[in-house]
Amino acid sequence: MTKYCISEQKVATVQKWIDSVAHLRRDRLVLVPIPVGPNFRFARAAFDEYLDLLHYAGSCRRVGRCMRLLIVEAGKWVGGIVIGSTFPNIDVRDSALGLKPYVCGYKARNLRSPWARENWEYWNRLQKIVNHARTFVFPKHQGRGLGVRSHRILLTQGRMLWEERYDEKVAAFDTLCDAKDSSLFLLNGWSYVGRTAGFESDPSQKLASSGNNPLMRNNVGLKRGRRQWEVWIRTIDATLLNNKRIPRNQ
Repeated sequence: MTKYCISEQKVATVQKWIDSVAHLRRDRLVLVPIPVGPNFRFARAAFDEYLDLLHYAGSCRRVGRCMRLLIVEAGKWVGGIVIGSTFPNIDVRDSALGLKPYVCGYKARNLRSPWARENWEYWNRLQKIVNHARTFVFPKHQGRGLGVRSHRILLTQGRMLWEERYDEKVAAFDTLCDAKDSSLFLLNGWSYVGRTAGFESDPSQKLASSGNNPLMRNNVGLKRGRRQWEVWIRTIDATLLNNKRIPRNQ
């Protein structure tokens, strides 16, 4: 099928780079981050092209932080995962992770809205939640449980890679998915917390004026969508979200 017409030449180009990574373990399943910078544009372009071919939501043009992770089994590229800055204003997620107190009573705190850039208490905590955005496995490698196993190491390897790149501890992961993907999360200890309210992101708009607040990553607007998404979370360290006050400069 045309949908699965993957360029072996592009796979080979990325594979050649993987083969050059000296510290890579060749005897197990690992996640390899594609580095930032122009020298690795070829790998990012190939990764995004395969997402467009293989994932129902296509490639991920994330506003804010974004990390493309190659799934590598026994030294061979077999798929990928995208993680990035999460979305504000997901009610069931905010309730489950204890963020609601920081958007309620905003008028008493002299804020214009719950999402105002001055609401550091909310935006700072939100940066400690990492969103799982996409997972794909090449068709010839499907049927061997690679998706489930890759999500298992996302919680360890993926978390450490994120913390190394962005110098910020991960308190929790979240994801928005449809029912057919839910087993990836259920089998790895994630918790289903509800559904979205029927809105989807609108990158052409901002949810709130960001001004000079560097914490307002993925500050995208909302528009009425055609479906509700399942919301799943996986808590790593709840104390990072439950501190009474987080300094503004973190």
